Amino acid sequence: MRHQRFSAAAASAALLALTLPATIGLAAGVEPGTDFVLYRDAAARWLAGGPFYNPWQLEGPYAIEHGAILYPPVALLLFAPFTLLPAVLWWAIPAGLVAWALGRLRPGPVAWPIMAALIGFSPLPVLLKAGNPWIWVFAFMAAGTAVVGPSVLVLIKPSLAPFALFGAWRRRWWIWAAVFVVMCVPFGSLWQDWLVALDNSSGSALYSVREIGLMLIPIVAWAARAPRCTETE
Repeated sequence: MRHQRFSAAAASAALLALTLPATIGLAAGVEPGTDFVLYRDAAARWLAGGPFYNPWQLEGPYAIEHGAILYPPVALLLFAPFTLLPAVLWWAIPAGLVAWALGRLRPGPVAWPIMAALIGFSPLPVLLKAGNPWIWVFAFMAAGTAVVGPSVLVLIKPSLAPFALFGAWRRRWWIWAAVFVVMCVPFGSLWQDWLVALDNSSGSALYSVREIGLMLIPIVAWAARAPRCTETE
């Protein structure tokens, strides 16, 4: 087993050493926290009585660019608290959730090179540096592989909705799903604005395709979990 762990660690390190420099280079031109600031400020604008979605998103067709708000209204439950909370928690909380999930699953040696490859051939450095809300979606997915339910929260990014179904074979998942539906109700007509903003955008169902590989990482960890974790609780 020790030999397997050493081999897995060596293979993982080699994969990351070969692939990460290129993806880190892509992040060089990204302003730190640019996505975090975008969504925090949009939430602050909404809390002050203004629109959540930009007026130009509702007026007619537009090309997706920085500044476009495409998350559904329920995502305000994530964004709004950060108008008051320290910005560092935007990164620290999801990082803690992912670490907790991996510690609980204890994936075996075979999983680590696969997870390293999925990281290496991904836009992870860009997403992290920008503070893209995907980091929370990933954390919810990771938590949902360690204990049934939190994967439902992946639905705050509908383009990754299939991943939210992880755990749907258990009753607890359906309880989480019911709670999520209740969370959506208070936003009323804002849902119509979201649908108009989506319809007017140049986006497609493949909008989040670059993130699919990363979303598979928790599933790989779950599939190779320690024997004591034979079934997610």
